[in-house]
Amino acid sequence: MHNPHQHQSPTFVIRPLNTEGYVVAPPIPKVVRQSYSFLYLKKGEVLVELGEDSCLLDSNTFLLIPPQMPYGVKWYDSTEGFMGGFDEVFLLNPSNEILLTKHFVKVKIADENVDLFRASMEKLFHSQQQPHTAQLTLDFVISLLSEDYVADDYKINKVVSRFMDDVFDRSQTILPIADYAARYGVTPNHLNKVVRTKTGKTASEWVKISRINYAKYLLHETNLTIVEVAERVGILDQSYFSRFFRQFVGVTPSEYKSKTN
Repeated sequence: MHNPHQHQSPTFVIRPLNTEGYVVAPPIPKVVRQSYSFLYLKKGEVLVELGEDSCLLDSNTFLLIPPQMPYGVKWYDSTEGFMGGFDEVFLLNPSNEILLTKHFVKVKIADENVDLFRASMEKLFHSQQQPHTAQLTLDFVISLLSEDYVADDYKINKVVSRFMDDVFDRSQTILPIADYAARYGVTPNHLNKVVRTKTGKTASEWVKISRINYAKYLLHETNLTIVEVAERVGILDQSYFSRFFRQFVGVTPSEYKSKTN
């Protein structure tokens, strides 16, 4: 598969970010760019590593990464959107608030702005060979982002960051919420609450997402049996694993394996 992160850093670039299914990114070092980088998702999910933090993007979310911040992608799941970068000299208004932070900026586009923002990103993509039009459109996109941007103290909750790293670390067994909470010295309720505040989903929901994504990957990419896949994702009861998988995917693990192999 083409890796959308492998490109030079020109004055302005924008490329489609479209993937099918759950895709683990190649194990390449984090990239450090001299320009701003961005990712915008119309749908799907992407887990991005930024410095020592992890950031989950879902539908209608824009991520702006400042120059000099190392970043990389852990995985993509059925994405549709854009990614790219631009130099500060390309900007018409480089003093916008969201451009001045040294931290990454994650913006959830408000429902009332979604259609306009999507149309603007499409226009930005189609105007990349017309620098002046692209500059005007990029300036407008940033102004739209500013409407939905809520300043934060940027002190990313370390419990949330550790949890997101651990739950998607494929070298570890995926654990029940109570075990993660005990690991971080908090209660399960507290873990669910702080994770939901930072990501929009509870820790319990992320455990389910991690299990489903990893199961889909193992069923598609390996010759493991259903029992072995269930054990890898932390579910020892095969019948429960089958019911769990079907609830979220719509087919049994066996049916999924036969369709994708």
